[in-house]
Amino acid sequence: MALVGSRAVSLDHPVSSGRKLGLAAALTTLALLLAAMVMTASAPAVAPASCPAFTVLHNDRIGPASLPAGRYAISIEASSGLTCSAASKLFARFLEDYDGVLPKPWRVVAEGSGKASFGQGARGGFSVARTGPAGGNGGGTDPLGSLCPGTFMVNARAMVGPLVFAKGAYLLYLPPGSGISCNRASVLFTRFLAQPGGRLPFPWRLKNQTATFFKPENAVRSAFRVEPLGGAGPT
Repeated sequence: MALVGSRAVSLDHPVSSGRKLGLAAALTTLALLLAAMVMTASAPAVAPASCPAFTVLHNDRIGPASLPAGRYAISIEASSGLTCSAASKLFARFLEDYDGVLPKPWRVVAEGSGKASFGQGARGGFSVARTGPAGGNGGGTDPLGSLCPGTFMVNARAMVGPLVFAKGAYLLYLPPGSGISCNRASVLFTRFLAQPGGRLPFPWRLKNQTATFFKPENAVRSAFRVEPLGGAGPT
């Protein structure tokens, strides 16, 4: 301060109240950002959610992934937005696939025998890991349907529609709700393999992706599915 006459004059440049408030707000915002960064850095990673066990009834494959028969744990990535029910249905759907090519945008990564992960790009996905034997001899009903006992032998390479059935052993499944018996499915598959030119008799149709035979007027009650033993797919 300096005295000029009888008045005191300040030599400093005072800061306006508006600038003071702006500076305080900026400092408060900075402090909040630093606190958020510290909390984010120290927060533990979110573990994938675990779902009830899923049973694979026979040795199978999904693309490059080898999945021996047994009970499997399904773990869901948080970013996927999937529920346990949705992940189980997807796993069942992928196991049904006849040629191992998954519907877009899904991809499978093999992580050793009995372990695989399924992703859909940036959205994340789920993984499966075998935890033990199935604890039964098959024949039960699960999302894959009912597995018929024994195997069906294809004695010579044959085509039915666009699908190739190589010589070898096959499994027959009855989808949930199917009213066809295992014996009837075996008789029908024998008949279809013998059809000239691989043409199905009317009114039967074939879902190529899952090798499921069905009648359009009652696609659930009249259906059965064929799968190579071990999930080898067409050759």
